[in-house]
Amino acid sequence: MDNRDVSPSRGKSRWPSGSSLSITVLGVCTGTGLGYLDCALVRFCQLSPSEPLRVRLQQFDRLNSPTSLKDPIISHLRDGRGGRHITPHLDELLGRLFSGAIQTFCRKHALDITSIDLVSTHSEVLRRLVARTNLDGAREHPLHWNSMVASETGVSTVFDFSILDRALNRPQTHPVSYFDRILLRHPTKFRVCLNLDEIANLSFIPPSSDDGARPPLSYDCGPGSLLIDYAMRYCTSNNQHVDHNGNLAAQGRVNQSIVDHFLNTHNYLRQLPPMSIATEMFGDHEAQQLVDECLYSGMSEADTVATVTQVTAQNILKQYNRLLELFFPAGQKIDELFICGSTSHNFSIIDFLESQLPESVITRPMSDIGIPGDTHEAVCYAYLAFEAVLGQATQLTDMPPAPNSAHLSTEFVRAKVVSGRDWSELLSHILGFTGGHALSPATDVRMSSGLEAAVDELGLQ
Repeated sequence: MDNRDVSPSRGKSRWPSGSSLSITVLGVCTGTGLGYLDCALVRFCQLSPSEPLRVRLQQFDRLNSPTSLKDPIISHLRDGRGGRHITPHLDELLGRLFSGAIQTFCRKHALDITSIDLVSTHSEVLRRLVARTNLDGAREHPLHWNSMVASETGVSTVFDFSILDRALNRPQTHPVSYFDRILLRHPTKFRVCLNLDEIANLSFIPPSSDDGARPPLSYDCGPGSLLIDYAMRYCTSNNQHVDHNGNLAAQGRVNQSIVDHFLNTHNYLRQLPPMSIATEMFGDHEAQQLVDECLYSGMSEADTVATVTQVTAQNILKQYNRLLELFFPAGQKIDELFICGSTSHNFSIIDFLESQLPESVITRPMSDIGIPGDTHEAVCYAYLAFEAVLGQATQLTDMPPAPNSAHLSTEFVRAKVVSGRDWSELLSHILGFTGGHALSPATDVRMSSGLEAAVDELGLQ
């Protein structure tokens, strides 16, 4: 295979000679199942620190994980080899998985890999594995496979993201929730973002006109696709892993007594379902218990998936109402509910929510603000890499905050970086833009994309 257009090489500086900022980031993410990798090529441009940050999604693709890499990784995690540590063999497998996906993405879309300034990598199952095996995981588990990604591609690689409070210097917010708040904060509208991936997350985003009276709030609130995907695998003997658009659920009848009993015994606001790949894909956990209860009742596959889907939808509504009641004034009205994530096109869930929420709440897809289909997470981690590197570059200087940053944001993105071929030039480009001053994250972020048609072709809408 011809690798000439993706092999690392050094060329002339591609950054503008003026003071404007232009950085291209490739976000690469895989979910809990490791069945595919999402790749989003995102360009960030800003004329000056006081101007809007313009973010354009240039290309997106979903690449299937090679079984020759996926299966050994799953077996490794399932069997618990290496105990509490990510072993060298697992590191090598992960490095090959991500670097291979990056090179395939570049070949498929005729991209010169040297045009990419940063690669951002993320795997939710590995993030949770690190957090579970070591309370100090962010410092003790450097995830060496990212060194292989940087070495194989030649591109500086950013990974291991956390959102820190400047005063406490410890993680306070899930990275995806942080990104959603930046995109969706509106001057007058109270918005909520429902992120439907394996785990459902709700972010309540008061209008900026509140001036901090009601800070944004984010909570993981239970299963998103987790229970549904498990039920689909079980009911179809692993032939189908996803209920596309909720089609199978729509054909079945919900057993409401099973739904009510299950939710009465599971408080997902207090304890999330287990997310290790062992229990999610092979183990005995609440998904299996729920499926068993349906089977013992003599229900068909469609009825089982419909009931599991109703558990998911009803729990989301329950936690939405509880959080609204717990943290906001009585009678608080929500203007818009944005829905994103891999399960955001499950119409059985969406139709239920729309039927139960007040008519004044407008439900909207994230494509309305320039993030089509399932590109949300990969775009998110591309943005986090951009912001983390922007912050790290200015931390290398002793300059005070910029004059137009009266006070820095209380939160910032921390990440690790394995430097690639043009790392020093990239830092110089950033420092030329900031003047060496520390900057708060942009508050005016404008997304755009011309990829709706391409995403439609992938079947992700």
